[in-house]
Amino acid sequence: MSTNHGPARPDLRQRCGGVGLIELLVAVAIGLVMIAGAVTVYAKAKDAYAALDANARLQETARYAMGLIEADIRMASFWGLTNRPDLITANASLTFPNKCGGAAWITDVQRFIDGTNNAYLSVTNCAAVYGGAQADSDVLVLRRASAQRIAPQAAVVTAANQDRVLIVTSRLAGQVFVPKDIGNAIPPGYATADVAGQPPLADTRRLVVNAYYVSADSSVATGYPALRRKTLVAGPTIQDDEIIPGVEDLQFQVGVDTSGDANVDAYFNPGSIPAGGTPVSVRVWLRLRAQDRDAAYLDNQPYEYADRTVSAPNDPFRRLLYAKTIHLRNARR
Repeated sequence: MSTNHGPARPDLRQRCGGVGLIELLVAVAIGLVMIAGAVTVYAKAKDAYAALDANARLQETARYAMGLIEADIRMASFWGLTNRPDLITANASLTFPNKCGGAAWITDVQRFIDGTNNAYLSVTNCAAVYGGAQADSDVLVLRRASAQRIAPQAAVVTAANQDRVLIVTSRLAGQVFVPKDIGNAIPPGYATADVAGQPPLADTRRLVVNAYYVSADSSVATGYPALRRKTLVAGPTIQDDEIIPGVEDLQFQVGVDTSGDANVDAYFNPGSIPAGGTPVSVRVWLRLRAQDRDAAYLDNQPYEYADRTVSAPNDPFRRLLYAKTIHLRNARR
C-alpha cells in the first residue's frame, strides 16, 4: 500500500534565506546617499530662505526710511500763503536756545534744502548721539511750514503752540516767531481773524526743521548704525529721534534749475549749489546693512553712488543700496 505524502516541500534553508552582507552594504550606502541629499537640500533651502528674509527686511527698512524722507523733501519750501522765502523774516523778539547753531537753525529759510557732504554738521551744541555720526555720511537738513494750519486764525495763539516756533504768512510776507516771546500774540501786520466765505488773509503754522543723519550705533546694538533725525519740538528746543536701525549711509544731491525753465540742469552735492540756482529735485541714496551675519554670504563688491566709492566690505553682512529721485512740490518758478 502506497502513502501519498503530497508535493515536495522546499528546503527550509531556502525558505529562510536572508539578505547577504553585500546587499546590506549596498542598501545602507543608498540610504546614506539619500539622507545626505535630503540634508543638503534642507540646508540650501534654509540658506535661501534666510537670504530672502534678510533681503525682504532690508527692502522694508529702506521703504520706510525713504518714505519719511520723501514726504519731507516734497514739502520743502512750503511756507503757507507765500512761496517766497526771501520775503520771510525773523521777529525781532525771537529767542532760541543755543542748540545746533542757535537761531540760525530756524531762520535760514532761504536754504530750505541744506546739509553737509560726507561729514557731520559743524555747528555748536548739536552733537550726534549713539556713538556719534557715521563717518563719511551726509546730513540732510529740510526747512518748511507744517502741512497743518493752525485754524482759525486768531489774535492769540493757543496754549499748545505758545512755546513752539511758528511762521505766519500773508501773500506778501512772512515772519518766524515764538508766541511766548511776544505775549502769545500774532505779530503786528498780519490778520488776526478769518472772514467767513473768504480766503484767509493770514496763515499760521508750525515751522518744521529736520536734520537727517546716520549714527554709528543704534538702540539695537553697538556697531549697528541707524538713521536719526534732529527736529524742532515744543520748548522750543531740538529733539533727537531714532527713525530706524540698519541704515549705514545717507547721501543726497540736489537737482538745480540754472536756466529758469523749471527743469533740472545739473545735480550738485550739498554745499555746492550755485548762487541763483533753484532746487527742483533731490536724489537720495540709502545704504542698508542686515543686523545678523550670514555664514553662507560674503559681501565682496564695492559700492559706487553719489560722490562716493566704497571699498568692498568683505564681511558676511547683506546690504542693499536704495535710491530715489524726489521732485519738490514747492519749487519756485
